[in-house]
Order: sequence, then structure tokens, then C-alpha cells
Amino acid sequence: MPGDAAVVAAAAADRNPLARLRAAWVPAAAVVSAAIAVLNYHAVHLFHTIDKHLVFRDRILRGFATDYTALPPTFPMWGYGWVLLLTTSAPWLIALQMAVALFAAWYFVRALAAAGALDRFSRVLLPFGIVVCAPWFTYHSIVWSQSLATSLLVLSLAMLIAAGSGQGSKARLLALSACCMGLNLNLASDLFLLPLLIALCCWAAATWSRFTATDVFVWLGAVVLTLTPWMLYSWRAVGAPLVKSSNQGHVFLIGLGQDPAGRFGITYSDYDPTMYRIIREQLGESFARRPYASCSYEADQVLKPAFRAIVFRQPRQYLGLVASKLRDLLLGRVGTYQGEFDEGANVGAFGIGAPVRDFVRRYTRRTGRLLQQGTTLFAPLVAWAAVRRRAWPWALILMPIAYQYISGSIAVLQPQYVSNLILLQLAVVVGGVALTLSGIESILSR
Repeated sequence: MPGDAAVVAAAAADRNPLARLRAAWVPAAAVVSAAIAVLNYHAVHLFHTIDKHLVFRDRILRGFATDYTALPPTFPMWGYGWVLLLTTSAPWLIALQMAVALFAAWYFVRALAAAGALDRFSRVLLPFGIVVCAPWFTYHSIVWSQSLATSLLVLSLAMLIAAGSGQGSKARLLALSACCMGLNLNLASDLFLLPLLIALCCWAAATWSRFTATDVFVWLGAVVLTLTPWMLYSWRAVGAPLVKSSNQGHVFLIGLGQDPAGRFGITYSDYDPTMYRIIREQLGESFARRPYASCSYEADQVLKPAFRAIVFRQPRQYLGLVASKLRDLLLGRVGTYQGEFDEGANVGAFGIGAPVRDFVRRYTRRTGRLLQQGTTLFAPLVAWAAVRRRAWPWALILMPIAYQYISGSIAVLQPQYVSNLILLQLAVVVGGVALTLSGIESILSR
């Protein structure tokens, strides 16, 4: 009887240790997530601090005020300000971020498995890898906009994979994917060109998936639609409909200050003297005295031409700087956010002393760098296998990695700017290891 066969198969699966391991990974990841959140609870983290987003919360509550107070009206993106309307409590915000991150990881694994992108090795290795991937949980253990932005990116990619492999209503999945991608851009605009590249990738993979040109066009249009409220706000604030934050010129210019030889006359500082000299000359002394003046729309209009002028004067030096940053990424010299487990008020908190915290921090730092090195090693193999086997979901995973590596190389490169790739890098490393094991197994079986 078919029913009896199903019962026997289910019983056999229950006795299979690997099947039990796959079923238990989400609770295990939840435990690790909670432990990391406790160990890193008092982290100070001086980047993307909540203060900037509290300003936007206040602006929203004041009827979308566009006055130039503590921040320019178009810096940073307003997405986390909306989240702060729900709560400003750090424990609740971290709990929300951790829960969304865990759901994103679960759905990502589920979508890849259902799309046939995971073989019998990677079906075990990827969930296990997530459980022991301390950088992923550390990244979500601090109050900042990048956490939710990254989870939404992962969900958007996973839903695209699900839509293209027929895992449900294609229209609904495409709509949800576009919504997640748009919300990502409302939280952090550094990936503002990525939707176009993903759309081109889906269009190219249409012959291998269930996508059509219409699907791709509609998805991209829906992403833009989610940015429409920000565009209307920025139009009202500065007279131009923006799709991103107004600090691009600032980021490009001080990125030149990361040149070890100092060949561009720029320092790596938010208050670089040359940058502010340009602002004073072009916009006046009083404007230059405003808080975060270099991140304003007006400053962006003068800093981007200044950046281009420097690059055109010293193209070889600039290409050398870009190559140096990219090399640091590929070799894992720039790791991910490693947490502050053994710093400040964290030391000894909750009865857990420095030795344990120091171990966790070193483990997190080394794991993050190994992920980058492993990505460099296995990405070509995964890309080759994706083309050869027409496994198009891997192209969607590789695209954000390539995009972020390039953008980090041409502008400011900081560990937190590549930490949003952790889960994607882990998938690439696991995919590469699984391909290697499959190849070894094939050779030994001959």
C-alpha cells in the first residue's frame, strides 16, 4: 500500500542521523543566536549608530520634516527610522533582528534545497555551517540598520529562487521578493544598482528557469515602486527624486584616503580637510559648519565631480588602489565584524569572563576571514558548475558578492560593508566543498 510505504520511509528517515541533524539545525541556530546576543550585548560599535536613525524617527513623527537639524534631510536612508517607531528598546530590536535573520537563513536553505541546488553533501553542510557561523549571528547582535537590510536581501534572493523553480505562486513570490529588495534599499542604499544586475541575471537564466522577460521587468518595476515614497520625500526635501542616500560623494572621496601611500592628498576621515575645503569653496563657510555637511545632497553635487577629477588626474594610482583593496578582500585581509565580546562593559557581564569572550571573538574573526578566503577559492568552481549544470540559483548568490567586492574596492572598504555577504559566502564555500567531495567520490568509485 502507498500509505504503508510512506510510513516506512518516514520511519527510516527518523532513524537517519543526517535527517535528524537537518531537522534540528534551526533550534540549534536559535540557541547560538541567543548566546551571541548575550555575549555581545554591551557592544558600542561606532558605525551606523542608532542616533542617526532616531533623527529620522523624529522626522517621521513630525510629519516627514525636511529641516536641516542634526543631519541632512537625505542622510542616511529612512528605513530604520520606521523600525524605531515600533520600539527603541535595544533588547527588543536585537531580538527582532535575530528572529528575522534566523527566518531568512531557514528560508534560504529551504528554497535552495527545493530548487535542486543542494546535493546530498551540501544539504547537511549548509545547515551545519550556519549553526557554527558565529560571524552571521554577531552581525545581527548590534542595533543597526544593516542587520534587517541583509536579512531582507537574503529573503529577496531566496524568493526569486523559489519563484524561478516553481515552488509556489510565481506572481506572489516575485512580488514578495521585490518588496524585500525594496525594503533593503530603504534601510541601506549601498546596493542600489544590484536590482538591475539581478534582473539581467534572471533574464539571462530565463531559458533554464520559469522566468520570462515580463517577469523580470515587472519585478524590477516593483522594486522601484517600493522606493517611490523615499523619492517623493527626497524630492520635497532637496528638489530631486533620489533612490539612495546623499553621501555617495563623501564615501568615494574619503575612500581615496585608504591609499597606504597617501598619493591623493586625502585622509580616511569623515572630516577630511581637503573634502571640507571643497565644500567651503563651493557652498560657503556657513554650510560647511553644518552637522554632517559632507553627506548632504548639496555637498554630494560637488564632491562627486571632485572625486572624478582626482581619478582622471591619477588613473594609474587609482587603479592600483582599487586592485589593492580587491586583493585584500580576496585574500581575507579585511574580515567581517568580529564583535566586542571582550571589551568594555561586556567583560565579565552575565558571569561570563574574558577567556570565553576572547575565544569567541578570535573564532568569529578567523571564521569571517576563512569565509572570504574560501569564497575566493571556490567561487570559480561554483560558477563553472552553475553554467555547466544550468544551476542558475548560484548565479543569484554570486552576483551580490561580486557587486559588493567591486563597490568596496572603488569606494570605502570596511569590514561591516562586506559582512552582509556572510550567508552567501557560506553557501558558496559549502557548494564548492560539496562539489569537491562529489568529484572525489566519483573518482574513487571508478
